[in-house]
Amino acid sequence: MSEFLPKLKKFYGRYAPWISLGLGVVARALSHEGVDFAPKAIAILALAWILPVLATRWLHAPTEGQTESKLHNFLRTVSPTVTVMLYKNVLFFLVPIWFGSANVSSINIVMPLVLGGMAVFTCFSHAYREAVLDQPRVRVLWTAMVLFAALVPATAVVAFTSPRTSIVISALLASAMAWVALAPSEVLLSRRGLVSLAQVTLPAAFLLGLAASLFPPVPMVCHDHGAGTALAKRELVGRAKHFTRGTARVYAWFEVTLPKRHRQEVTFQWYHEGVPVGSPLHVTLVGGRKEGFRTSTNVPTPAIGSWRVDLLTDKSSQLIGRTTFEVDPS
Repeated sequence: MSEFLPKLKKFYGRYAPWISLGLGVVARALSHEGVDFAPKAIAILALAWILPVLATRWLHAPTEGQTESKLHNFLRTVSPTVTVMLYKNVLFFLVPIWFGSANVSSINIVMPLVLGGMAVFTCFSHAYREAVLDQPRVRVLWTAMVLFAALVPATAVVAFTSPRTSIVISALLASAMAWVALAPSEVLLSRRGLVSLAQVTLPAAFLLGLAASLFPPVPMVCHDHGAGTALAKRELVGRAKHFTRGTARVYAWFEVTLPKRHRQEVTFQWYHEGVPVGSPLHVTLVGGRKEGFRTSTNVPTPAIGSWRVDLLTDKSSQLIGRTTFEVDPS
């Protein structure tokens, strides 16, 4: 055991995160096939949470003069290491998934950037250990954030929930797990403990649900978008970034994928020179199609200037896709 564990740490530290990152990129590239991978990531994270909780609460180090069984020593020694490895790998896996649903011109790119920064930071082993792993509260908050990032797509896949509902449920579960990891054993099943649990989880779920528009609509992915002069068999025709004055009609077109058996109400919002134009237009996207769900909206004889069309989730106003074009004076 004393020889095996260092070798395992070395292998995982050197190769596993990059393998996970590669798998995340592949999952993002194959998202036309759906995001049914998400529950598997959650199963790994659930195991990663259970191991340290069990080890901390029931696998205590032996007192002086007490003999420890080999199995007891193995579980107590290995569980923290396995937990660190699993969370690091899942974090690398999640980064391209969140980037795939984000838009670089929107504030929703912040969350993927934070996850990417966390993933890169884990590669600096000494600083990561000092700042996170050796600090119990920081470590719990860190892993709770990774758990939240994994729960959001998994909840949508398993429960067919809307993006905002997925965020609320994920915040409830992640904050509850963080509370369990930090709470004293004697209050876990007490009335005082339940009150404390509610005081932690309910505000977290409320605040993150309120801030849903700041997050990408994971696991929805806008694979393609553009503006053109016509549609043929639901494909964009005359795609361009600039149109001449007097163009009869300009279409804003989007291709979006969603999980299987998933339906999402969405809204088109037009802007001219940064000012909203007209009333929002509502449509329903249907998931599970290999080619994605193609949807569009149009404006007749658009005025001269810059135009923007946002495709948003209907209630949480999360940006799914954005396309822009210019109408030139000549």
